[in-house]
Amino acid sequence: MATEKLTKEEIEAKAESLSKIYGVAVRPLIFVEEETNEQIVGFVKDPSRLVKIRVLDKALTSQMTAASELLDLVIIPEESDPRIMSEKPENDKYYLGAVMASMNVIKFSIDTYKKK
Repeated sequence: MATEKLTKEEIEAKAESLSKIYGVAVRPLIFVEEETNEQIVGFVKDPSRLVKIRVLDKALTSQMTAASELLDLVIIPEESDPRIMSEKPENDKYYLGAVMASMNVIKFSIDTYKKK
């Protein structure tokens, strides 16, 4: 599945274009095949607040399952390299990498107020 390597700017432009289409922030996932130096690129949408809360709740008892379910909800399969969601064992490294990255989509602020 040799494809032309995209520049960082091209990938970011595609994510920005997808953000406009989907009406939410879209972020790229970029993996590089170690042996061939080939890019494996995926795109994920920011989840809704409700999805974030559900995933954070589930992550208290089963972080990887929660991250996997989150990836299923936020990946844009038709815009992503099919190897990311492939169930073939040789592609597990991309799926697991995307699972780990999906949890980084959820950001929150920490209250730093301290009572004197």
